[in-house]
Amino acid sequence: SQFRRLCRDDFLNYLRVREWQDIYTQLRQVVKELGLPVNSVPSNYRSVHSAILAGLLSHIGQKDADKQVFTGARNARFSLFPGSGLFKKPPKWIMVAELVETSRLWGRIGARIEPEWIEPLAQHLVKHSYSDPHWSKSQGAVMASEKVTLFGLPIVAARQVNYSSIDPLLCRELFIRHALVEGDWQMRHAFLRENRTLR
Repeated sequence: SQFRRLCRDDFLNYLRVREWQDIYTQLRQVVKELGLPVNSVPSNYRSVHSAILAGLLSHIGQKDADKQVFTGARNARFSLFPGSGLFKKPPKWIMVAELVETSRLWGRIGARIEPEWIEPLAQHLVKHSYSDPHWSKSQGAVMASEKVTLFGLPIVAARQVNYSSIDPLLCRELFIRHALVEGDWQMRHAFLRENRTLR
């Protein structure tokens, strides 16, 4: 009863504090059973939020350019809850703990994230699509533009990747056409000189 009174005096919800204590105790037990070390110093922002993000991959959102609305997984559109500390200055990417639908869809308990944190955590869920395969003289390889999406949300818009492992037959054809026939390759091999002489 003294603890309940203390919570009331400090404007804390007694039941939420008890829930937090239960979760904390359960996590400590699991960590102990698995033999994981417990941090002696506080972890940084990225580590904590990446750990939470691993379980909330369907609750991420990207801010629309002209509105205070976020586009989330499976094209869901939600707004940040007005009571959030991020409401006045919403970040470009966000993760929310819960999506609540009242008059519209609200994201509650939000945190700023970076899109590059998402891909390593969601390797089993992301989809890759490739476009514009072309011979790159500077790279000496066939390159393509890669788009990575998670539940329809683009987390990587246009990343240049080596296309040889994706379509080796097309890469061979482009290599022959551009590097060998057109001579668009910066190498000093004897067979290249012989090919040029023959042509």
